Amino acid sequence: MSDLERMVWRQRLLADFGDFTLHSQDLDEVLTEACRLVSEALGTKHAKVLEIENGGRSILLRAGVGWPSGLVGSLRLEMRDRSSETYSIKAGKPVVTQDTSKEDRFEVPAFLKDAGVVALVNVPIFLPGGQAYGLLQVDSREPRDFGSHDIEFLRTYASILGPVIDRLHQVHRRRTAEERFRLIVEAARDYAIFVTDAEGRITDWFPGAEAVFGWTATEAVGQSASILFTSEDRDNHVDADEFETARTEGVAPNVRWHPCKSGRRVFIEGSNRALRGDGGELRGFFKIGQDVTERRRVEEQLRESEQRQRALIEALPQLVWRAAPGGEWTWAGPQWTAFTGLSTEASRGKGWLDALHPDDRQAACDAWAAAEPEGLFQSDYRIRHAGSGQYFWFQTRAVPVHDEGGPLLEWIGTSTDIQDQVQAREVLARSHDELGTLVAARTTELMAAEESLRHAQKMEAVGQLTGGIAHDFNNMLQGVTGSLDMVRRRLAQGRTGEVGRYLEASQEAVGRAAGLTRRLLAFARRQHLERKPVDADGLVAGMADLIRRTVGPGIEVELRLHDGIGRVLCDANELENALLNLCINSRDAMPSGGRLMIGTEVVQLSAEDLKRLEDPPRGDFVAIRVADTGTGMPPEIIDRAFDPFFTTKPIGQGTGLGLSQVYGFVRQSGGLVRIESAPGQGTTVRLLMPLHDHVEEVEVPEEPSPPRAASQATVLLVDDEDAVRRPAAERLRDLGHVVLEAGDGPEALRILGISRPDLLVTDVGLPNGMNGRQLAEAAREGAPGLPVLFITGYAGTSLPPGADVIDKPFELDVFVRRVQAALQVGR
Repeated sequence: MSDLERMVWRQRLLADFGDFTLHSQDLDEVLTEACRLVSEALGTKHAKVLEIENGGRSILLRAGVGWPSGLVGSLRLEMRDRSSETYSIKAGKPVVTQDTSKEDRFEVPAFLKDAGVVALVNVPIFLPGGQAYGLLQVDSREPRDFGSHDIEFLRTYASILGPVIDRLHQVHRRRTAEERFRLIVEAARDYAIFVTDAEGRITDWFPGAEAVFGWTATEAVGQSASILFTSEDRDNHVDADEFETARTEGVAPNVRWHPCKSGRRVFIEGSNRALRGDGGELRGFFKIGQDVTERRRVEEQLRESEQRQRALIEALPQLVWRAAPGGEWTWAGPQWTAFTGLSTEASRGKGWLDALHPDDRQAACDAWAAAEPEGLFQSDYRIRHAGSGQYFWFQTRAVPVHDEGGPLLEWIGTSTDIQDQVQAREVLARSHDELGTLVAARTTELMAAEESLRHAQKMEAVGQLTGGIAHDFNNMLQGVTGSLDMVRRRLAQGRTGEVGRYLEASQEAVGRAAGLTRRLLAFARRQHLERKPVDADGLVAGMADLIRRTVGPGIEVELRLHDGIGRVLCDANELENALLNLCINSRDAMPSGGRLMIGTEVVQLSAEDLKRLEDPPRGDFVAIRVADTGTGMPPEIIDRAFDPFFTTKPIGQGTGLGLSQVYGFVRQSGGLVRIESAPGQGTTVRLLMPLHDHVEEVEVPEEPSPPRAASQATVLLVDDEDAVRRPAAERLRDLGHVVLEAGDGPEALRILGISRPDLLVTDVGLPNGMNGRQLAEAAREGAPGLPVLFITGYAGTSLPPGADVIDKPFELDVFVRRVQAALQVGR
């Protein structure tokens, strides 16, 4: 037949199917008829409807034609990543395969291959509201190109099926709910259930209501529901407010005292729900409630007692517990369970000993043997912290509680953290080990930079890099080693007043080592950047005075800026550093004075230049140009200008890291650096940065307001380096925070399973199969909105835009301020 005749015929099939669905209430019957008609319309023998089950983990062959009877209604397929069903549903649009033997987008199920299917087309079926129900699929045993008319017909068919399926689901649910409601209402004698009209007059009074309130159905029907409110509530319009809330919001809580026919009062826990017709009109109200009077009185008494006890216990900073005569525990306070991870049940009897260091358990038991004669239990032992797995020293004391007649009833005990006192004598020795760990970590990062250069086939630059690192880093290590040696000598001599200046010198050397690492990471494009839209002209103009003071009066500085040139997406501080580095290089190239020109312009990169960029952005680039009239450079110097530690300046007058840092920053920001120079003709350096108008917008979080004095909070601190984690944890505890420690992601997840911290602080690079970003995502699944502060030594793992990050190494005071700011934002 012609295309027009086929279209008219298919439209008639759609109309016939619509009439059929109006008279059928059986979903399987409707889906089977849909498959029959669609297979007839497309001229195939096979069609089916696949229904999503088990929250999207499997899909059921719900209905179909042309398939063996044993498959329809029973065949289930797993929705794996490579399954054709998963691909089709994720695609959310028609999927066509002309020949399954050539299909590489997904795997074709075995039952289709067994049936000889070689071509298929399917469309997703969506319920009203956009939820995916499944797929309508037509299969062919011969290669076939399903045309646009076929696909459009299937899309129309699927759009009809969605509302039909939803309607039949609603019919089924309504029938089930009505039957369940009838059975529940007739059997529920412990619940007061009744119905009113839209004006609040009782129309149905069920047996449970009579049992609770005392009025019979004859007495209650026709009365206003206000008779069930106390006189005080009626005077305060509580009855009217409850019905108004139910009318406007659909449901209102009914948790209050109510009068009975006998005059006594009962406490009801229930609700008042609005009943509406299909058109949304209010038809009445449904009220249900349970008499919980006795439970209410007992709960009030227990609540008052528990509140007093809880206030007393939670005010104590120690681990609190109770024990029977003989030392068998009967209860453990929240401080104990939070620290040890042992519940009260697990700590009962001798279970509390499991939290003690094995070497200390016998001494604790011996102390209990002497406790009753002495009238005091006292023992110092180490207790294991559940979060970190480490043992901490505690001083434990308990006093006896006697009956009025004199017999011993129980012991009330507390355990006080004395770890700081025990660790005080270990601080000096441990500081040397921590410094060694820091040096090892920095050395690892430098080796990573060296490996990156090797892959770039810059073998000569690697030699220069290694020599530069050895020279600079050994100088810094010598400063640290010498200072620590003098600290030990002055402490041995009792000259403690002189220790501070040597520690300051050691800290300064560590800071210089961190600066060296940051420069190398900049070259390797692994530094952490705070990218924001930056007005290039405004930034250059704002630096003009600083540049003039830096280069001196003998050099004329000229700005050639184009107002409104546009913005670039980069780290403003690093861009300023890059410009300042270039200006200093130009100054050194003009010892007798000269002219320095800084300009901006919009340019288009050549195809050759774009090839050098990974995923180059579309559109124009902003060129920031720094040109001088200095001595210039020959080609062989230009070729090595960006190599780390390469410099033409005398020893001691240049590190050789300036241009390498500029190069790494620009490349990490998606741009290029170009040098034009010749001996005696000056040098021009251009920083080519993508114009921000053509760069995908990156959300930049607002800077948090200055933190107020932080109240006590619970912080989960995760870092696999003890030398990093311990000082940070101790500093936070000094401020009154509760700090839970973990050495890796799996250990942190175990802590999150039993505790809800106010802030997660995690290193980005973690061992044992889970990095910091993955840990944060897993933590926020259980605690949405949990604030996270990332710690990183280098940007080896990508972080979400706007993530709160602090770079290693950091001063503890800076770390504390960032933690307090994160806690303030979290509140």
